[in-house]
Amino acid sequence: MSDVNINAELQKAPVEPLLPIEKKLIGWSLGIGVTALIALSALSHFIG
Repeated sequence: MSDVNINAELQKAPVEPLLPIEKKLIGWSLGIGVTALIALSALSHFIG
């Protein structure tokens, strides 16, 4: 097995910008996560 330095290989790789659809997916995921967190926190407060 060859000795490959993964860290060095990753630093050689060019930086790729996010695609617009990836930015939308990240935004939606964060929005849904924060909304769910707030809703569950409120539910827990009123029930418990």
